[in-house]
Amino acid sequence: MTLRNVLLTAATLLLSTVGAYAQNLDANGALPRATPESVGVPSDALVSLIQRLDREIDRVDSVMVLRDGKVIAEAWRAPNAPEKPHAMYSLSKSLCSTAIGLAIDEGKMSLEQKIVDFFPNDVPEDASENLKKIDIESLLSMSCGHEKEAPRQNNVAGFYKLEGPKTGYNGETGTWAQSFMAQPVPFEPKTHFCYNTIGTYMAGAALEKTVGQSIRDYLTPRLFEPLHIETPYWEKSPEGIDKGGTGLYLKTEDVAKFGQFLLQKGVWNGERLLSEEWINNATSSHISNGDDPNSDWTQGYCFQFWRSRHNVYRADGAYGQFCLVMPDQNAVVVLTSDCGTTNKELNAVWEEFLAKVQDAPLDENPDAVAKLRAVEKSLQPKEGSSGSRLYYNKIYYPDLKQDMPYTVYVPNGYLTETDPYPVLYLLHGATDDSTSWSKKGWGEMKEICDKYFAEHPDRKRIVIMPDARLTSYRDSYDDSDRYETFFFETFMPTVEKQYRCKTDRTDRAVTGQSMGGYGTLLYALHHPDKFSAAYGISPGVSIGSHNMFAPDAQLDDAQKKFASDNNLLDLLDRVQDPNAVRFMIDCGDDDFCLPGSLEFFRKAREKKIPCELRVRDGGHQWEYWRTALPMALDFFAAATSRQDGSR
Repeated sequence: MTLRNVLLTAATLLLSTVGAYAQNLDANGALPRATPESVGVPSDALVSLIQRLDREIDRVDSVMVLRDGKVIAEAWRAPNAPEKPHAMYSLSKSLCSTAIGLAIDEGKMSLEQKIVDFFPNDVPEDASENLKKIDIESLLSMSCGHEKEAPRQNNVAGFYKLEGPKTGYNGETGTWAQSFMAQPVPFEPKTHFCYNTIGTYMAGAALEKTVGQSIRDYLTPRLFEPLHIETPYWEKSPEGIDKGGTGLYLKTEDVAKFGQFLLQKGVWNGERLLSEEWINNATSSHISNGDDPNSDWTQGYCFQFWRSRHNVYRADGAYGQFCLVMPDQNAVVVLTSDCGTTNKELNAVWEEFLAKVQDAPLDENPDAVAKLRAVEKSLQPKEGSSGSRLYYNKIYYPDLKQDMPYTVYVPNGYLTETDPYPVLYLLHGATDDSTSWSKKGWGEMKEICDKYFAEHPDRKRIVIMPDARLTSYRDSYDDSDRYETFFFETFMPTVEKQYRCKTDRTDRAVTGQSMGGYGTLLYALHHPDKFSAAYGISPGVSIGSHNMFAPDAQLDDAQKKFASDNNLLDLLDRVQDPNAVRFMIDCGDDDFCLPGSLEFFRKAREKKIPCELRVRDGGHQWEYWRTALPMALDFFAAATSRQDGSR
């Protein structure tokens, strides 16, 4: 051990005895800053670290390096920023473990408590002896005896500050506790490692039953407030319990404070918040997870922490969320990411930072520091590895007394970032449904949007695809099927609360093909307060004058009014603000919808309503409609850029 480490160890022992750590935070609740050289780190090493992470990793979103309790390097990649929380995924587990440690310190829980005693109503009648032996310790050490993890019904990531699905959503039954209890337990607890997020959830749920508070609320006065961490958001299970093993969102500096708190063995600003005994126990290996000496995933598993090489331990989350605690270097490194090459992240830290830390302060090097500060600001936006997602959901439709399906696309980055996104409603045609735009060989919208948004990351949108059946997206004359009313009063507000949607009309657009093209124009004309742009693809303009009543029917005045109220050409006569919505009509030259499209365009221009026309080679088919989708996204981007008042 070096002289520096001997002195640091002695100082740590003394300070932990008298409870007299120096002030950790400045007057604004932030960690102090320092030059790297002042704490024995060459600035050039940090330049190399940040540049290597940027070069070799899919996408590192932020980096923060501490030594001796001081921040010596910090960088963010837009749209991430110091004030923005980031998804922590399984790094959340270490905070859950800390909450249980606090409860044990307070005498409210013990490691020996059996999980079946917390949830007696969920224990199956034929519970195995191994199930009955699962205790808090085996849950924390990922050794509860499972061979594989039990499923978590309706578990959806990326629900930052949103209300997640409840038990029974989409027809899924059973609670997470019941799923855990029903899982076979072939191994004696504490003898077999199995990574097990639902096990962490059970430990956190046991804490909640014990203290009568959520994990987050229990931690708030005991950890978050002393560390000046603004009360974070923690996703909940369908039963309304903090997920525990995932779902926490923290800012980069919040994670750095947590790492420094661990490094100081539970003492903060001269006060002991958590026992040193617990931190030592929680960060020591309790179960073997492999025997490869060159892998950071086989150095032993602790109580929701991982042991790493180089006597480092870490809190670790999916897509590269890391809090690396380095006792030998008295350092903490925090990384938030959206990547699939997490081993490369750790290797970069070991080789570019840990190996170059010195035992004594270095001569100040203003030029090197200036270069470091410039590199900290050099990270440019790029695509991550978490990928886009399609979610297939249902919502209850009272008129038909049944669940209506819908599909939602979220773009790459949604799962790790916390910003809201503009919304696009993508409407299907008469013979289609809510999945048609996403099917291979049909709409292929996921592939189209992935490519488009990778080329235009500033234009990313959430895309919502409802199922309108054959309603033409309007209410029926006899009010037996009030689809349009349902869409705007129930569907739109409900779905936009379930995903991170921007809800101002300037951030909403609508498009669709054939019947969906008619619905696009109808909704923009009926509800100009909801949309800023509408792109009708092969729109069935004539739908407004047929298929509501029999072709030879003699209409009374009420029926005539209903027909006119849903006739797109008649609706153009009633537009109050011609600049409220921008329109584009896109129709093939061999499409039977072309005459109606031309008539809509002509009349819109006559009324001085902003409307463009695009006629291309093609007919009424998916091959044409697929090529229209990127053009629609271009149109919406241009429409948004004009929303500064110029038309």
